[in-house]
Amino acid sequence: MAPTIDIIRHGEAHHNIIGSDIPDPGLTHRGVRQCLGLQARYKGIDSGENITHIISSPLQRTIETSVFIAKLAREGMKIILNPQLQEVNATPSSTGTPVSKLVEQYSNLDLDTAGLDEDWYKKGPDTPFAPDVEKLETRALRARCFLLAIVRDLASQGKENARVVVVTHGEFAHWLTNDFTGTGYHRNSGWHNAEVRSYQFEKLDVVEGDEIPLIETQDGLRRRGITEPVQLTDKEKAELKRIASIRVVSYASSYAEREERERQLRELAAEDEEWEDEEVADKENADQSQPLPRQRPRRRPRSFPLREISVTPADGLDV
Repeated sequence: MAPTIDIIRHGEAHHNIIGSDIPDPGLTHRGVRQCLGLQARYKGIDSGENITHIISSPLQRTIETSVFIAKLAREGMKIILNPQLQEVNATPSSTGTPVSKLVEQYSNLDLDTAGLDEDWYKKGPDTPFAPDVEKLETRALRARCFLLAIVRDLASQGKENARVVVVTHGEFAHWLTNDFTGTGYHRNSGWHNAEVRSYQFEKLDVVEGDEIPLIETQDGLRRRGITEPVQLTDKEKAELKRIASIRVVSYASSYAEREERERQLRELAAEDEEWEDEEVADKENADQSQPLPRQRPRRRPRSFPLREISVTPADGLDV
């Protein structure tokens, strides 16, 4: 028997009900109740005494979900923040907070931020966390390698019953497990809020170049009411991943359009500020006996709405 990895999707956060324009949201009241339910359900999986690691995405909703599991574990266990586990898209709700602010905001928690640099949350096209299929596959692999190293170490110590808890996001969980069952053109995740699924590595003695597959355990499947895992053909698996990849391409396009819109608005705001300065200077320098120069009308910043991106099979993207 090998150590088990329990992967959890965070509880409901504000962006789940209001929209993705909320920067790095925390849990809603309903999300807190979901996490209390998760905590109670997890006690049926393990009392907490076998939990050796709690590893979380550094986004606020996952940190807040991790707290409920940390209360079951031994006292003093740190919550390890791993940026590889953050969500796929680059909307404000999936863009994190600088580590210095996180530490300040959660000063009452024992967070291990050694794996974060100050710019971990940036998701521009030149960063490793951009919504890009190749980069996404790379960080999913890095996350699995990180977990494999932990599991190997536990196995070498004879801790076969150890449990490593990973708290991440609904869409990234599919890339982490390389299982896209439950997704589709209009559904980016088959994971429910505060859902836990249990996995083990198919093998621990991998060498460079090997695949590192995670396999859902029979106990985990039974908890989900599944007696046998869904058997998909290689073609069906490839199609589901292709659809998920199309969605990632759409995220990149949305990010680029939003950045261009914000750039144009910044330019218009700068022009307005420059005109205001010129008007003040005109008034100060004008001869008080002469009428003031006619003021130029100020231009108001225009809005540049984002073009909606319809992700359908007709898009024909081959990614």
